[in-house]
Amino acid sequence: MIPEQYGRAGVLLLFAILFPALPLVASHLLYRLRIRPERPDPVKRSVYECGVEAEGSSWGRFNARYYLFALGFVIFDVEVIFLYPWAAAHADLALRSLAVLWKAALFIGVLAFGLAYAWRRRALEWR
Repeated sequence: MIPEQYGRAGVLLLFAILFPALPLVASHLLYRLRIRPERPDPVKRSVYECGVEAEGSSWGRFNARYYLFALGFVIFDVEVIFLYPWAAAHADLALRSLAVLWKAALFIGVLAFGLAYAWRRRALEWR
């Protein structure tokens, strides 16, 4: 029974490793066999982002606040990822059972408490 339970996870793990590894290995093999061309060019080696020529070095410093906002965005995306399966599984029960709604309200309340705490501590302001 145990191999059956972990067999599917093993297949998925194998796929997760091989899916990105095969193109990289194939590209490296084609490079070693001199099939894949390599023609360095200043235009190819230049930094390009959003259609605008880069100014300065690519090792420039970024304000840490950008990372805080990105982290907040990821947190709320994860919230939606957790709420969507819950809503799909309990779609028929949501109108009939208060326990189901209470669980979702508790989950959202904990997240709202964290947001209110960060807001009160002025962690979301640009200083």
